Amino acid sequence: MSKLIVNADDFGYSEAVNYGIISAHRNGIVTSTTMMANMPGFDHAVNLLKENKDLGCGVHMTLSCNKPLNDNLKSLVDENGMFYRRINEEVLNKIDLDELYYEFCSQIDKVKNAGIEITHLDSHHHVHTILYFKEVIKAIMDKYNLKIRGGFEYESDYKENVIPCVDLFYDKNVDIEFFNNNMAKIKSYDICDLMTHPAFIDNYLLNSTSYAINRAKEYEILTSKKVKTILNENEIILTNYKNL
Repeated sequence: MSKLIVNADDFGYSEAVNYGIISAHRNGIVTSTTMMANMPGFDHAVNLLKENKDLGCGVHMTLSCNKPLNDNLKSLVDENGMFYRRINEEVLNKIDLDELYYEFCSQIDKVKNAGIEITHLDSHHHVHTILYFKEVIKAIMDKYNLKIRGGFEYESDYKENVIPCVDLFYDKNVDIEFFNNNMAKIKSYDICDLMTHPAFIDNYLLNSTSYAINRAKEYEILTSKKVKTILNENEIILTNYKNL
């Protein structure tokens, strides 16, 4: 039987996002989440985790949302001191890898120092999978020795720690039939990570990202009885990274 980790990205983004993730865990199939250490809902998310100890929590390394934890990282930010919203080739050519390593470690350490047992790593907009950042991720894996979400542009040196990622549950693919349509792919792995973004909606979310309303739709599907039935009928075992 295949095991499925249903990971809710963007924990800590805002209070509404946090509440949506927790509810999708309590009332649905979400088993895991990843924390954004640089977002305004961080402290709120930490407190919620204390009440939901069976929800696994990793770190959602962030390079393209809000601003870094550290000052004076000039290669990572625009003229306003904010992270670049999209990591394109022009931005990649500006990034100092030592600065990136320092910032990602700071984010991981902030989550760790908040008393959270970190289960794994992934990243906002999959930036950890970019070939140009290979040496940074290698150094982070050497330092922290954690599981990490797959989808790399290159052959990873840490195959035993890389968990395959199903990243298709997004935007127009957010539908209950997604699970029937992609069941063969899920079953092709012994264990895999399904990337999701359930949330309730608040003004901060609406005003800071174009991917807002669909998060409420994701929440509805991830808490539906039909999805639970589909997984049960296919003998899919729900788990999280801390149980691996």
